Amino acid sequence: MLRIIFRLGAAARATQMIIIAVGYLTFDGSRLFAAAPAVKVTPLRLDQSRPARYARSFQTSDGIIHLLGFFQVTDQGRKVSVEDMSELKLGLTNLSEAQINTIHARPGFFLGLLNKVAPRSPGTYTGRMWRSFDELRTVQEEETRLIIPEAGKVDFGTPELWAGLFFHRAVVELSDSSLLAAMYGNFEQDTLPPTNPQSKIESKFKLRAFTVRSTDHGETWRYLASAAVPDPERPDDSEGFNEWSIVRLKDGRLLGIIRTGHFTPLVAVWSADEGRTWTSPITPLGLGPAGVDPCLLKLRDGRLALAYGEMAQPPADRQSYWREFETIGDRRRRCRLAISEDKTGEKWQTLDISDYDNRSAYPTIFEVAPNTILYQADLELWRVELQE
Repeated sequence: MLRIIFRLGAAARATQMIIIAVGYLTFDGSRLFAAAPAVKVTPLRLDQSRPARYARSFQTSDGIIHLLGFFQVTDQGRKVSVEDMSELKLGLTNLSEAQINTIHARPGFFLGLLNKVAPRSPGTYTGRMWRSFDELRTVQEEETRLIIPEAGKVDFGTPELWAGLFFHRAVVELSDSSLLAAMYGNFEQDTLPPTNPQSKIESKFKLRAFTVRSTDHGETWRYLASAAVPDPERPDDSEGFNEWSIVRLKDGRLLGIIRTGHFTPLVAVWSADEGRTWTSPITPLGLGPAGVDPCLLKLRDGRLALAYGEMAQPPADRQSYWREFETIGDRRRRCRLAISEDKTGEKWQTLDISDYDNRSAYPTIFEVAPNTILYQADLELWRVELQE
């Protein structure tokens, strides 16, 4: 029998610990943040003997959260158990940023997409998808086709050098019931190289964020629009525009939050025409100095939650830091959560969910009860209770 142990995070050990054993779960106390918005955070941590950097999770219509393909989180984020290994549909490690990183689940339909696509013929690409139309009782792995002639001749790099075209995280349903998916990558004209040492490791080129649309439940995707494209006239320290998340606002618009690099801020774009055009990217008020793998969530009351990871930031003298980055570079990351009370994504209030540590800090969040968020990154879990 596998035993899962949850441990209290370092920042919370000063608080009095309340330990309640529930099945496989050890529940380790909580801490109350004084900063606005007031939240109560209960940190949980899965046993790190099962390392799982970049683990992905998704929620099915019955409220169960599936983590990495073999953990289940139930009881509004309070209980964790292990799924029957003989009944796994997606494999033990397929749910991760490097594999099935884009997931859409609603009653009667599940879609999972492999992150990277491959060239098939000029303007046409293929990828892998996992679909279910019966609440995951059966899951079919199939090929998906992308028609993107606008990309031109794409440089797909090497296994050691990140380049190409990638699905990333977000699929939203449009008003006509078609699907809109977030992607990023380098089109033929995207040839600007990143400048700092960490960004050069991350990507061969500065990347663009774009969308594709499907009218057949993911079998075929066609290019719709680019949301953010690197500007050669504006040199910066970024990676361009890559990992991003999309959510529909209460007023009907679409909001996208996009990563620009480990040392440059997240940016926001809005669309008022179902993703056909997007506003110019801006840095919203209240977010941190940088962010990776943003995950957007619209809460039941219309407020927005945004989870993201943040690497330790360089000192003011960045050029000196870059010269010695290989030996003194601080690659630790922390997990952060921001709330947009105005429900537009223009202004945010940000708090720390974790301290800096050796983690990917690639998060996914779910509203498991009114004003209660389950925050997952790698095999770390936090139950976050927001003030109404």
